[in-house]
Amino acid sequence: MKNYLTFAILLELSKHEYIPAKNLADKFEISTRSVYRYLNELESAGIPTFTKIGKNGGIGIKKTFALESLTLSDQDKDFLTNVINTLNIDGAKKDYFKDKLGL
Repeated sequence: MKNYLTFAILLELSKHEYIPAKNLADKFEISTRSVYRYLNELESAGIPTFTKIGKNGGIGIKKTFALESLTLSDQDKDFLTNVINTLNIDGAKKDYFKDKLGL
């Protein structure tokens, strides 16, 4: 479940310029604190996130980052392939994500 949520949060962040942590917490039915734990996982994996403080703030992925630029080891590719395969989405979407990640 942890791997799924980490990847799902990454995908959600990639859809928006930034999104409030509360919105992510509500969407995935987790605490706001857990959102920040998953962000730490993403940052440990080399994904540059940022937080914008204030009423209209939120969390985002730096614009200079693209998933395609991510250099993945074979182990990382296997891991992401397994995570994508566990997602409850149709095969075409799974293939799309695998293609985008170079898997």
